[in-house]
Amino acid sequence: MSLSRLAILVSTALIGLGLPTSAAAVPEVSKADSPTAVSWLRRAAAAPNHVSYHGTQIITSWGPQGASSAMFDIVHAASQGSEISVLGSSAPGAKAFVQRATTTDAAIDGGPLALLQSTYQLVDKCCTDLIGRAAILVEALREDQTLAARFWIDKATGLLLQRQLFSADGKTMVRATVFTELEIESSEFLGHLPPMLPSGVESVGMGKVDDLRSAGWVCAPDLPAALKLYDVHQDTANGSLQFSYSDGLFNVSVFEQRGALDPSAVQGYSTTDSPGVYLRYGMPSYVVWSSGGIVYTLIGDLPPDQLGQVVRSFPHDLPERLSAIQRLGTGLAKIATWLTPMGALSAKLG
Repeated sequence: MSLSRLAILVSTALIGLGLPTSAAAVPEVSKADSPTAVSWLRRAAAAPNHVSYHGTQIITSWGPQGASSAMFDIVHAASQGSEISVLGSSAPGAKAFVQRATTTDAAIDGGPLALLQSTYQLVDKCCTDLIGRAAILVEALREDQTLAARFWIDKATGLLLQRQLFSADGKTMVRATVFTELEIESSEFLGHLPPMLPSGVESVGMGKVDDLRSAGWVCAPDLPAALKLYDVHQDTANGSLQFSYSDGLFNVSVFEQRGALDPSAVQGYSTTDSPGVYLRYGMPSYVVWSSGGIVYTLIGDLPPDQLGQVVRSFPHDLPERLSAIQRLGTGLAKIATWLTPMGALSAKLG
């Protein structure tokens, strides 16, 4: 599978504008959530199905490569989906179409709400104002009470106006999504546009996960950073599988395809101290490697330190020249040296 095809499959999920999520049941574990906070987040998850709008949105990600930003013009029709035009990019005028969700599963900016609620404590921070609109501020806290995310929800419509994600220290912002302009439409209709999902991609669902493992695919139910498997798709054209993971905030897709890694597919990627592992930071970040006759492509919006933990949890071929003792201290352990913590952030979105 080409990386460009993989990017099409994943990039819209990271934008998080109305894509369907899995029907897999995720237990909602109460952590003394504020009922008001949960109610507002549920309203935000449902709002795109009922509210049409036209707005400008900026997504910014901070990492070792610095800040990566993209600006989008979004025309959203509640009955259809979203037409997304990329503004100020290397390909101005490019458009994408994200189809309206057809499942009843709730998601907030691409992350399943059930996973968000089971992983984090949700608290209501009351009222605020953003882009001239009255808003409710909701925060997600980790078990150690560090800040994981902030959500600004429009009081009038329930639309998510801004989301900020933070690293484990609760202070370093790693990703921000914000509307800088928003106009609510009484009705909206989009002309005929092709769907973003390539033809031949089918939902496998969670019911066949055990069969896939028995067939030799690596589809762990859990990954580091509290990520849980919640959906599986297959590309019938080449047999590759997409495993979708999330903690409700951060999203990772792991693509597995039998074969050998084509060196031309990772041109422009950074090599690492771990042999055969290739990295490209960005929005989203990519990590590519092969092991045991399977090519792995990990695409996600995780902070760099957590991305390294996830990559290390998968199988990796080791050079035969290394002894067993050497293997314990080299190879994947060195990923920690190239997935370094971020430095000081540039100016953040307000």
